[in-house]
Amino acid sequence: MKALLKVICLVSWLILSACSIMPADVEQTALPPMDFQELVQNARAHRGQMVIVGGYVVQVENHTDHTRITALEVPLGFRREPVERDRSRGRLILIYDGFIDPEVYTEGRKFTAAGYLLGSSAVDPEPEPFPYLRIAVETLHLWSEQQPVRYEPYYRDPWMYPYGHPWWWRHPYWWW
Repeated sequence: MKALLKVICLVSWLILSACSIMPADVEQTALPPMDFQELVQNARAHRGQMVIVGGYVVQVENHTDHTRITALEVPLGFRREPVERDRSRGRLILIYDGFIDPEVYTEGRKFTAAGYLLGSSAVDPEPEPFPYLRIAVETLHLWSEQQPVRYEPYYRDPWMYPYGHPWWWRHPYWWW
């Protein structure tokens, strides 16, 4: 019985670990998922440690040696994908070494990032007017844009009246 339980646990762990979009070494070195407010308040204790965060792009600023991304922070769901914007608790300031195209990382795009915690609004000497985390990005994943699916309001039978049923004929076999 114990051997079966161990096999089930191992298979479950393999399946769940395969669902993440972050590399395995990043997953292993990152802090376990924590509440955003707790990370903001305890940024000194976690400074320099790897964290995985996600959200929606608000602004991209390219400088000569790095890119600064300001983003709306939201909790991560299944596969470390950001959930709805309504659950945001603050902002993320991401520092990325290199160039990021603002035409690709447009406002409202969903992303997941892994990086080292540099500071927060609770410990920085000149904080922004909102709660935030400042992170040096190591890995950045941009989620694909999802296209809306158009559905017909109801099924239209091609052999019936071309504009739906006439007002006096509610069913094709109304006389039965």
